[in-house]
Amino acid sequence: MIWWAAYLVLVLALVVRFVPPGSAARPPLRPGPDEPLRLVTAHHAVFYAIVLGAPLEALVLGGARSGRMLGLLLFAAGVALYRIAGRALGEALSPLVSPRPGATLVTSGPYRYLRHPMYVGQAFIAVGAPLTLGCRWIAWLALPALAILGVRAASEEAALARAYPAYGGWAARAKRLIPFVF
Repeated sequence: MIWWAAYLVLVLALVVRFVPPGSAARPPLRPGPDEPLRLVTAHHAVFYAIVLGAPLEALVLGGARSGRMLGLLLFAAGVALYRIAGRALGEALSPLVSPRPGATLVTSGPYRYLRHPMYVGQAFIAVGAPLTLGCRWIAWLALPALAILGVRAASEEAALARAYPAYGGWAARAKRLIPFVF
């Protein structure tokens, strides 16, 4: 039962957003003609399948006992990194690949070290969420999730390079996915 409680808490931490009182509503985003909407849709679909599919698999098939603690640690680290990176982006946060119009290039917080900390967090979530409940079949969806994150990161880097002249200098300093390594 503790695994289910931890899973529920982490899913809530992932999806529930608190908006400070008095915050202005952001205008809805309109994707540009070159926006890779199929990639964005695939990204969201695979992650929803993982997060919603793991409890379904656990209910129907039960779950393996091994690997749950590792899964919980990865899931928790992924949610924390995802939230910290999202907070650092602030008004620049966008579900699309292209930067939000009028946003500035964010190079502070975890973006000081990594160009894609939200994607690293999502990679941890993709692997950790199913393992937390002992799911092995849904865990295989982590492979396409990681591939989609790689393609999306490359697409996003191209979009950022087009939008921000300072991108090249920042990209030379910040690693892509692993701090101080890659």
